[in-house]
Amino acid sequence: MTRARTAADWRRRADRLGSRAMTLVGDWLAPGPRPGSSEPRISALVALVALAGGVLPIVIMVVTWAVRPKPVQRERSCPVSTAERERAGFVFADRPHDARYKPAAQCSSVGAENTLERLGTGRYRVTFHGLGRDGGVAEVTPVTPEDRICTLVDWRPDGDDERVEVDCFDRSGVPADSGFSARYWHLRDAEGTAAYLRIGDPGRTGQTLEDAYSYNSLHGTNSADREDVGSYVVRFGLQDRVSGGAVKVTAIGDTATVCGVQRWSGETGESRLAVPVRCRDGAGQPVDSRFAVTFSVALGAGPSPLPGAHLLADRPAEPEYTAAGVFQFNSTGNADTVTRSAAGEYRVALPGVAGPVGDLQITGYDTAATCVADPEHQAFEVRITCRAPSGEPADAQFVLILRQ
Repeated sequence: MTRARTAADWRRRADRLGSRAMTLVGDWLAPGPRPGSSEPRISALVALVALAGGVLPIVIMVVTWAVRPKPVQRERSCPVSTAERERAGFVFADRPHDARYKPAAQCSSVGAENTLERLGTGRYRVTFHGLGRDGGVAEVTPVTPEDRICTLVDWRPDGDDERVEVDCFDRSGVPADSGFSARYWHLRDAEGTAAYLRIGDPGRTGQTLEDAYSYNSLHGTNSADREDVGSYVVRFGLQDRVSGGAVKVTAIGDTATVCGVQRWSGETGESRLAVPVRCRDGAGQPVDSRFAVTFSVALGAGPSPLPGAHLLADRPAEPEYTAAGVFQFNSTGNADTVTRSAAGEYRVALPGVAGPVGDLQITGYDTAATCVADPEHQAFEVRITCRAPSGEPADAQFVLILRQ
């Protein structure tokens, strides 16, 4: 099969063609004896001049079009608002080797364009322009066909902007470039049902939470406790009044750590929602870690629903099933389905909402496996690959959240 020519190939061909034309013209213009006229040489010269004057500009136009930067596109769930009660933005970082760029798929609730910088191998900084606020919550999920782990290093305001730093690694913990989806969310008295927090000292039994990094739409008390190495229980006060929803957990730090959710449910005799969290290193061993956890119902939307979906994929060995119950949501009212293609490989169909890009977040559910999203999404379908600590594909349960 003939390899498709790239823009660089066409540039090299144009250079060779131009050099040949200049050589022939130079021969005719150079002082001294000239080669005798001949029909083949004159015909060749005429053809080359005609080509340079007619075809070459077209080739240059095609090359310029091929290497043009992708236009920034605003996702459908990205309304511009000056309201202080909710600031949000996300990026789909799909060019992991570029030094600096504006992701083609992104969102900012203030209408600004977000930028991404590669600080080194596997190290990135996302700048959400105009979203700078003290606190809030950030999330990240690897979007790559490779075996990758991505963590949040930190997020903080820098003037009017919010800077979110992301580190990505291979299974052994070595920094490695990766695509990813990252989100920043800052809520204060928002209308939807949501809660989040960030723990700061993973080795302590009782966690002290910073108010700026803790939020509860029902004004309940948030808390977190360490039970054992890598084992924590997060509690969102009064959130047991709601049913279902979705949970996203992201490890915070500069090492290859994965934090997932074991389950979430109301505590008997207590007016709070309990969310057990488990953190492990790349080899699957329990490890203490900082993390951020987010809980939301219907994507945390208020009276006006946001386009998107979430589901709990809790039947990892079944060939195909329809997600049902309070842990499944689709803003179009359609039913979400999960298809197992092979061990650890799944296709999640989200009819009416899942396009090629958006804010996609995945969290392992009651598993030591890690899951990534494939960047080559199909219309209305997301592809997920889960791997055991050995790196081999393995069946696993997971929570998927997509905001468009």
